[in-house]
Amino acid sequence: MDNIENNMVSKRLIEKGHREKNSFLDSYAEQAINKEASLFLGSGVSSNSGYLTWGTLFEPLAEELGIVIDKNSDLYAIAQYYANKYSDATLRKKVNSKINQIKSGNEILSELIDINFSSIWTTNYDPLIEQELTSRLIPHNVIHNEKNLASIDRHDKVSIYKLNGDVTDPVNMIITKNDYEHYLDSHELFLTFLKRELIAQTFLFVGYSFSDALILDCLTSINKLLGPSSNTHYAIMVVGENANSDFEHAIEDLEKRYNIKCICTTKTGIYPLLKQLNIRIREKKVFISGSYDTLSQTNIDEADSLSYSLVTSLLKSDYRISTGIGKRLGTFVTGYAHQYLAENAIQNKEKYLSMRPFPFHLELSDETKNKYRTLMQQDCSAAIFLYGQSKSSADSGRADENGHYSSGVYQEFKIAKERGMTIIPVGSTGFEAEIIWNEVKKEINRYFYLSNKVDILMYEKDPQKISQVIISILSDIAQHRRINQ
Repeated sequence: MDNIENNMVSKRLIEKGHREKNSFLDSYAEQAINKEASLFLGSGVSSNSGYLTWGTLFEPLAEELGIVIDKNSDLYAIAQYYANKYSDATLRKKVNSKINQIKSGNEILSELIDINFSSIWTTNYDPLIEQELTSRLIPHNVIHNEKNLASIDRHDKVSIYKLNGDVTDPVNMIITKNDYEHYLDSHELFLTFLKRELIAQTFLFVGYSFSDALILDCLTSINKLLGPSSNTHYAIMVVGENANSDFEHAIEDLEKRYNIKCICTTKTGIYPLLKQLNIRIREKKVFISGSYDTLSQTNIDEADSLSYSLVTSLLKSDYRISTGIGKRLGTFVTGYAHQYLAENAIQNKEKYLSMRPFPFHLELSDETKNKYRTLMQQDCSAAIFLYGQSKSSADSGRADENGHYSSGVYQEFKIAKERGMTIIPVGSTGFEAEIIWNEVKKEINRYFYLSNKVDILMYEKDPQKISQVIISILSDIAQHRRINQ
């Protein structure tokens, strides 16, 4: 950092990024919440997992040709020269051997996946994005040629658009200058999809240097048609200690001519920045955990009233709800959410209500169950626990041998705790929620935001008062996080 501070260009860009950070976080979080955000991933992110960047990928090829690569080198041209001299097949075989490897994910990619983009665009050939999504049990499409476009299943799936092709199909990867020059002819539909998304969505570029003209050419043609009404996009740009005036002018050019606002940071600053972005996105989304099997009619009426009051209060306060649709209670939660959204003529229901039912009908390992439960609350900042009564505990009329009424609800509590979420157990509803309340009460210093309200959550029975307390807790913790960012 000292060297960066001694470089005036680097210092100016870092200070500019710091000034614009909060504006970026607020603006992009809103786009992500509205499902109007797309990700463009460059090789800089894959390099954190050990994959080669484009520059390092072509270095040994350039060396064989007696060429020294610098920042102005045309990598497509170098690949073409190599193909001319040694054959196209030899080039593709060498490139494929370098990228056809299994690498583990990295923290930057993990934070990006947490943003919950519905579409991810990349020039990378490697399978890192697909591996990360698969490991989380997130369904996805991989589109790496024109024919894939006709069979995209967009229903609850992430679409990965691989503009330069995929390692599984080396013959059709875009590598050489000839490939690039004929891109418009061979990928006309791909570019049409890309332009449409650049118009409709707000892109976040990460790990991408804009050294090829693919994106910029698309934006140029869009800007010619739309002019000042063109969409604004964002790029997180890494500033090193050797940043020069040329780099600074390039940043300005991206902003002036292409409507790409650049948030400059150090290499180590990317992860904290994405972490803060995820906090902004999640702070208005809560996970409701709970279920019951058998209650008296009086208790059922209470569960009904509490669900109505809580759901209505959350949605009125512009919070969004995620639920695993726990037995019986989940019907109340989702039903009243749909009722509120319909009564208020809110069309974009997916923005306000995420229903992620747990696949109880499947025989799953404990590890897989844990992944499903993590997925249910992955984009939430808080978890509210109500009731929590399994069929076995209802039949026996008591907790199991481990002292729990619902092992599933308790597991969701453990996941929320591990993820550092705001925990709100409504102990007055009894069963597992009371078990969790007792555990939280014993460690109240860990849950500082509950210190003045934890007892209310145990003894208050009035649905409206419980809902008001929960909204107050959520508001207080959001304000606390903002102050401490």
